[in-house]
Amino acid sequence: MALDNAAFTDLRQYIKRRLSYVRYRVGSTYYNADITDAQILPSGDVRIQASLVPNGAVQINRVEVYNNNGDLWAHQDTDINISQGQTGVLYWFDFTVKEGKLDA
Repeated sequence: MALDNAAFTDLRQYIKRRLSYVRYRVGSTYYNADITDAQILPSGDVRIQASLVPNGAVQINRVEVYNNNGDLWAHQDTDINISQGQTGVLYWFDFTVKEGKLDA
C-alpha cells in the first residue's frame, strides 16, 4: 500500500486544525501560550509557533503542545534562559508526516 498526495494533505491539515495551545514550564509552574501561527511548510512539515513571554529573567525548562481536547500531543525539555528586559522567545514544533514500511 502507498499513501497518495490527498492522504498527506489531509493528515497535515488535521494536525494543523487539531493543535490548540502551548504550555511552558518555569521551575515547576506552567504557563499557557496561544499558538500564534500554524502553517504547512514547503517541505510538508506542519509548523506550530507560539510566543513565550514570561515576566522577568527566568529559565524555561519544558514546552508542550496540546490539542483542542486538552490532550498533550508533544513536549520538549528545554534550557531556555530569558534575560531581564528580553521580551520573550518564539518557539515552534515541526510535525513531519511521512510514509514508512514496517518490517514484521
